[in-house]
Amino acid sequence: MQKTIVKTPTPQDFLALVPQLVGFLPERSLVLVAFRGNRTCGALRFNLPQDQAGVTELRRIAGTLLGTLCKIPGVDALVPVLYTDEEIGDAPAETSAGLPQGAFLRAILARAVQSGFLVRDALCVAADGWASYLDLEQVPGQTAPVLGDRVGRRLRHPLSDIAESSVTEVVPPGDRRELARLQTGAELPKVDLATRERCARRLARYQRLGPDMGPIPELVEMVGDMLDPVGTAETVLGLTPAELSIDEAAVLLFLVQSPATRDQMMLQFAFGEEEGRRSHALNRHYAQRQRETGLSMDDLVAADMAAGRSFHETSPTTGDLMLGLSRQRPDPERVARGIQLLKLLVAMAPRPARPAPLCMLAWLCWALGQGSVAGIYIDTALDIDDDYGMALLLRQVLGSGHLPEWAFEVPREEDA
Repeated sequence: MQKTIVKTPTPQDFLALVPQLVGFLPERSLVLVAFRGNRTCGALRFNLPQDQAGVTELRRIAGTLLGTLCKIPGVDALVPVLYTDEEIGDAPAETSAGLPQGAFLRAILARAVQSGFLVRDALCVAADGWASYLDLEQVPGQTAPVLGDRVGRRLRHPLSDIAESSVTEVVPPGDRRELARLQTGAELPKVDLATRERCARRLARYQRLGPDMGPIPELVEMVGDMLDPVGTAETVLGLTPAELSIDEAAVLLFLVQSPATRDQMMLQFAFGEEEGRRSHALNRHYAQRQRETGLSMDDLVAADMAAGRSFHETSPTTGDLMLGLSRQRPDPERVARGIQLLKLLVAMAPRPARPAPLCMLAWLCWALGQGSVAGIYIDTALDIDDDYGMALLLRQVLGSGHLPEWAFEVPREEDA
């Protein structure tokens, strides 16, 4: 694989490149751009802390964020870039602490040095310009130069510096991303009312098979016998959104209302048909045991974990994959197709049927490292059903800052 090397001789050139690294135009965010030697090897976006956060809380947050950065193999330097709606203003400052979120950045810089990272620069993109937190103060314990030479420059620089940079022109057209705001990436396609109503009527026909698509054993087996969720998932994943029929959409919506089938299809979209068959076999195994014992799925899984038993003695387990506790990478091309399919499915679905595909969307986005977009889908699901279990679980995972282990794997082409 041919690598693209883009040199950024000035801070404004670097700032022009950051949105290309994260895939969207950051807003009210902190982006930690990681370096391995002189080259970037990752970019992590985080929400800014609450305005009322005190020094102790800011230090705790900084520790968590730098701990996440430490998981990237070989990272040895970073550039924090803060995006804010606040203004820098024209008044000269005696210290860069006068910049927006100065206390937060000081906590980040202090923790970075404690962690052994070289801080190449620390930048702020505000409503009225950009600036460097290092223009007027040095990072304690470091004498390394920052990006570019800004001796004698004013603290605030115009945003036009970034807009007029030609650095992105160096990026080959095939690698250059069309950028939009974060919310734009989460937007759903437009579906006319007549199509939505037809989909709802078809879905209602399937729902007459059983009033409750919960994880009851009889329903799991019935769905597997009648509709084949593995084959259905593979078929619809091979379609373009324009090729998805009303009936196929209704079948898919019906199937994903079952938590067990929802999770199986989600993992199948990401990891392939073999994983789908493994997950489906696991669902049927537990459905049979539920019928035999009268215990719930949760009780059976907990008992097996306590006894060290597993239906499949393979690694990683289905639970490992769902929680990102595996270095096995999902197939990004399959995930991307799954995201486009599910966006259309949510847009076609009646409101009560949307939380399941919304959570699948959120998980697939999180699997690609797009936790910010995932958060939008989770919030939307909880607006519909504030007690939807998977949405609550995903909100907890994202709120903790947890990223899947595969996000920190170095692609093979970088190993050389």
